[in-house]
Amino acid sequence: MPDLGVTVEKLVVAGDMMTVHMAFTGHFTGTFGKLKGTGQPIRFIAKDLLKLADGKVTNNWHIEDNLTLLQQMGGVAKLDM
Repeated sequence: MPDLGVTVEKLVVAGDMMTVHMAFTGHFTGTFGKLKGTGQPIRFIAKDLLKLADGKVTNNWHIEDNLTLLQQMGGVAKLDM
């Protein structure tokens, strides 16, 4: 995704902890394993929980919505519910 971008949608600081909610967007034009992009739009979210000390990040826990990403890339079928 040569045009991959990120937008910080929420940032919350509480004491020595910070959480960041991000949205990634772009177009899948390359390859990922056996998947080949056709320029389809991609949007998925991620969250980071950061521990801070002395103005520096000392720990980072990261999670992202890879199921949505893989569905949009054509690697996982979407379920109709």
